[in-house]
Amino acid sequence: MEIIAVIFIVLALLFLEIGIYQRYGMYHVSYQSHFLEKEKTEGETVQFIEVVENRKILPIPWLKAELTVSKWLDFPGENSVVTGDSRFVTGFFSVQGNAKVSRVWDISCKKRGIYEVEHVVLVTSDLMGIIRLSIPVSNKREVLTVLPKRYTRVGLILPKLFQQYWGDQTVRISNQTDASLSAGLREYMIGDALNRIHWKASLHAGKWLIRQEEPLGQKTMTVILVLKTYSESSGNMVSDWELIEHTIRVCAQCLWEMCQSGWNLRLCVGEETTKKLPYETQYGGGFGMYHQMLNLLAQLKLKDPVSMVKLLRYSSPNNPNESCLLVTPYTDMNVLQWKKTHHAVVLVTGHAHDAGNCADAIIPQPKYENGK
Repeated sequence: MEIIAVIFIVLALLFLEIGIYQRYGMYHVSYQSHFLEKEKTEGETVQFIEVVENRKILPIPWLKAELTVSKWLDFPGENSVVTGDSRFVTGFFSVQGNAKVSRVWDISCKKRGIYEVEHVVLVTSDLMGIIRLSIPVSNKREVLTVLPKRYTRVGLILPKLFQQYWGDQTVRISNQTDASLSAGLREYMIGDALNRIHWKASLHAGKWLIRQEEPLGQKTMTVILVLKTYSESSGNMVSDWELIEHTIRVCAQCLWEMCQSGWNLRLCVGEETTKKLPYETQYGGGFGMYHQMLNLLAQLKLKDPVSMVKLLRYSSPNNPNESCLLVTPYTDMNVLQWKKTHHAVVLVTGHAHDAGNCADAIIPQPKYENGK
């Protein structure tokens, strides 16, 4: 009889415990997450912070936060699984009554883009693990912008295009500066003139620094970025996504060099807007304009690329005195004819994709460098 009574009491307590957790397990439980910084560059690490608060006496023995994010945000550890374009991340918490706990992740930004936490679901159970409770979280929309990384492996690109500091070849576009007007210092890159090294500052910094000088006159340039890796006549329907990303990084380096040199720039990108036209910026210069252009490159989704013919038709400058740079993974006869008409400069980022035989410089992907 006593055994039956004990079993009855145990069962009663068990059902009571289950009832309490079923009703109050998720009561007054809040979850918040955010990126510590709003903007990073490809390859950099950003901290992601999760905070769980339990505002009641009843403890939570374990709480699992299931997150869905982009696969290009690389969470460390074994609690991260990639499926398709999504990454599923699981974090475990144990929260006492009237307590708050937090976790900090160091996330690696693998690719440029605009990212946010897409879905969050909280899962918990009672003390005995008999029942499970789950609720979705309406988390505040936290956006992380990952800017494209500049392609710097080959040093400065503009001297290769405009033939500056290279023997006795004709310089197409003047890039002369006034040595009496200083514009600060920057780190030395391959292609910089040695007579512009600031020796004293380099000695203190422990690395080569270049003396920047104000340009004698402002120069205007339209930069056109192609996001297709094949011509319309090739019959190819599949884009080389790695080549496109390489092209975007090369374009970012060109924009940086031009802004450093005082150019007045306009960027036109071969992706369709809602009006079915290529993206384009207003004319501008300096770091502010460079940052605006990088943000545009970060937002590209590569879903609606503009054909080469349409891009050149809508993006070419109307001013005959304005310079024009085409950054493209390939050339064809359309590019050759366009170059002759606009006296433009062509930078090809694909390996041996200069079918139009009109490239002023070729910056292949890293896997093709040095003849690999």
